[in-house]
Amino acid sequence: MGPIKTVEKIITLTAILAGLVACDRYQDISRAAGLSESITLGEPYRHRIFTNPAAQEKTASERWHVYVEGDGRAVNSRGAPSLDPTPRTPLLLSMMAQDPRPGLYLGRPCYFHTDDPLCSPVNWTLARYSEETVSSMALALHKHVTDDAPITLIGHSGGGTLAVLLAARLKNVDQVVTLAGNLQVTKWTTFHHYSPLSLSLDPARQPPLSPCTRQYHLAGAQDQEILPDWIEEYSQTQPSSHFQQLNDADHRTGWPLWWTLINIEPTIKTQRCDKVTR
Repeated sequence: MGPIKTVEKIITLTAILAGLVACDRYQDISRAAGLSESITLGEPYRHRIFTNPAAQEKTASERWHVYVEGDGRAVNSRGAPSLDPTPRTPLLLSMMAQDPRPGLYLGRPCYFHTDDPLCSPVNWTLARYSEETVSSMALALHKHVTDDAPITLIGHSGGGTLAVLLAARLKNVDQVVTLAGNLQVTKWTTFHHYSPLSLSLDPARQPPLSPCTRQYHLAGAQDQEILPDWIEEYSQTQPSSHFQQLNDADHRTGWPLWWTLINIEPTIKTQRCDKVTR
């Protein structure tokens, strides 16, 4: 029994230290940038929310930039579900901290240490893009953003998946920006011989977004995880959609601040655009 207990203690200590390392990194970003944070209850999950200083001075009808991070550490180096999916280096949290416009970082279920009793590895593996995940995130966001405030959703990798899925059900989302977005989930799992995400939604299998929602899908030319061709193919199936490839970017590095790449200012419309949500 002695050696077994020793191994159990080592595994537990490793898990605790891993959580502390991840916690320190995102908390360091938050403290350095003067972000506000809270935990908001969706349905059924808890979500950690960060907002930048510009958000604290916004008017009720001013545009929100809402960020959704990628899959983080969904699995470990051996391909098994990780103990904690929180990303070591959250790319979009750093971007949101630098955003001059009001920004909100919408934490995914079971990420960023919410102590949610409903969480299990299924949430960040097979069900990472599930209906429950999307609906809980939508409710959590609705508690922070009024209906009269337009929203630009920004997602990286699997966060791009969720941004597109959220856009379909939030009436005030009129712009979506994805960076290396996983927009063809089945094609991605098949190509890499990953386990099928049997409990998740696939944007490529959903109806196109409303023409009222302008889409900007950005790909890294050096990306070997989400191939640029997949993103371009998805973009071609969508109305009001634009595709752009960045020569120096791969899946995680080489990404400039997204608002320096595209013009997201509203265009003058001659007719009213009434968005129908799902």
